[in-house]
Amino acid sequence: IFIFLCTAVAVTIDPPWKNPMYETMQNITKVIGAAYTTYFVYEGTFEKDVLIKKSVVCLIMRITDYSYGSGIAFRKYREQVEQKQESLDLYLTPENDPGYDVYNYMTLQDAEEQEDLGAMHLVYTDYSICSLFYYDDTGDYEVWLYNKPDDVATPCALLLALLWDKSTHVYYTKNCTDTK
Repeated sequence: IFIFLCTAVAVTIDPPWKNPMYETMQNITKVIGAAYTTYFVYEGTFEKDVLIKKSVVCLIMRITDYSYGSGIAFRKYREQVEQKQESLDLYLTPENDPGYDVYNYMTLQDAEEQEDLGAMHLVYTDYSICSLFYYDDTGDYEVWLYNKPDDVATPCALLLALLWDKSTHVYYTKNCTDTK
């Protein structure tokens, strides 16, 4: 029983993807360091956005600057498709777990309130189609797409399905037009 409990705790503390062996697919600097880039937050596991603290749609992450070791981003969203777009201004600071030679996660801070919003690990990215992130504080995942979503499944969607056996939520749909 003791061995089983130790194994269960180890899995809870360190998910299988948190391993320096995968660092070539987890270099967060190559994702947030690409200044003036828009990512479409296509789907995830949360009903209420982890950072915004409410249910939102048409969710995007816009990286506008990366200098002096941190990034500036805007998390743009709507509460309903037809409503005006709102924004949460963020500071993104890349960090690395022990054993990693690259930055594999980022801490997030509300730029206006100077409030710590937690950390997001980069689980996987192919650096061209999608990135899968994990929120340390809540255990939630979200998928960022490099282009507007189409009807083609991505490697990140497959990986999310393998990691998460409950239902997921789509945040960015074809009804999301005029996102800036």
